[in-house]
Amino acid sequence: MTRLSGAALVGLLLAGAGLASAQDYPHAYPRDGAEQLFENHRVIVWEVVWHDGVPQPYHRHRYDMTGVFLRWGPLRVTRLDGTFTDSEVPFELPNVFLLQKGVTHKEESIGSPDRHAIMIDMKDTSDVPTDTRTDIPPAFPHAGAEEALDHERVRVWDVSWPSGHSLPVHVHPTDTVLVFLEGGTISTTRENGAENTTTYSEKDIAFLPAGTAHTTRVVNGSPRVMFYELQD
Repeated sequence: MTRLSGAALVGLLLAGAGLASAQDYPHAYPRDGAEQLFENHRVIVWEVVWHDGVPQPYHRHRYDMTGVFLRWGPLRVTRLDGTFTDSEVPFELPNVFLLQKGVTHKEESIGSPDRHAIMIDMKDTSDVPTDTRTDIPPAFPHAGAEEALDHERVRVWDVSWPSGHSLPVHVHPTDTVLVFLEGGTISTTRENGAENTTTYSEKDIAFLPAGTAHTTRVVNGSPRVMFYELQD
């Protein structure tokens, strides 16, 4: 995966986007082709498919947004003035992106295959918990984890674990969203000895509150997971 970093990062969807005018526009989601997968006080997670031939309305992104493209497809992004940019060159997958709030545009499929993504709206909040304990190491970096995005709003890790892989006790210092690209069964054990074993499938979403400390062991399968560490 190509690593994207820095405050100047421009997401693929930003190409051809217009900034908000005085007129109000609806938020990007919900809409045709978008299904809500998860919501809590920090994020809203959407599965989005741009179906060929389905028109989409102009919309305004009311939150900073991150996520991952799972399938490439040709897309047209149209500005408020009617000019547009076509994205017709396939890119490497999975592809992590960031789009800053305030962008107003519409995106529509212009061919096959249909583009497919998991989108994460990062809500505005003044209550951002962090865990600064130093007695155990943070979850990242570690073997099998590749940093995919480093931004002031979110840090993203692309993690692949083979069956049987285990991690010693570690802490997740910030609220963290997990997006499963490939499934598997994972067992975690908390510091108090509480054990949890869960089987995840592709596109499953999980949320770890800041301060979560546990060991991790892959019981079955070879899961690939995107970890989104929310920074503020």
